[in-house]
Amino acid sequence: MRVISIPEVFQSTGPTSSPASSEVAHKSLNESADILDTVSHNIDNPDADKFAVVHVKGHQFKVSVNDVIQVNNLDLDPGTEISLDKVLLVGSLNYTLVGRPLLPSSTVRVTAMVIERGRGPYLRVYNSGKHTTRQFFWGKNWHHMHFHESITTMLRIRSIEVSNRDLQDTGDG
Repeated sequence: MRVISIPEVFQSTGPTSSPASSEVAHKSLNESADILDTVSHNIDNPDADKFAVVHVKGHQFKVSVNDVIQVNNLDLDPGTEISLDKVLLVGSLNYTLVGRPLLPSSTVRVTAMVIERGRGPYLRVYNSGKHTTRQFFWGKNWHHMHFHESITTMLRIRSIEVSNRDLQDTGDG
């Protein structure tokens, strides 16, 4: 039988807690406050290269400033500035903010501009198979070729802005 010891932080001592466990909890709160201060300081740094993971039309894209992404048809004219509200993650070299599942729109703002609308690559879809009954078909197998072009929109990421005023310690550790 394997015995696993549980650290003092995770042990439940009931309604009254010992001084040792309260010191450990106080130490972890101080550490999380220090981490929040460090992240807030790094967010205010305008020179940091930021990246974000955004959700657009059912697909996720990792983007940074001046990246160009190709998304499915957005019914917008070229030159239109849009805000990508569904941000899953934002980060830099020194920090990463992860949403559960999304980051609040008041914390992170990703803006993009529509560059062009056009057609995607010309796709050939080849289908083949065997017939279950030979009553209506001449021959043993069937083959069919489909051609497909989807309408796409090109977006250029203009800015990734992170606000530290809404960062709060939720006590999750």
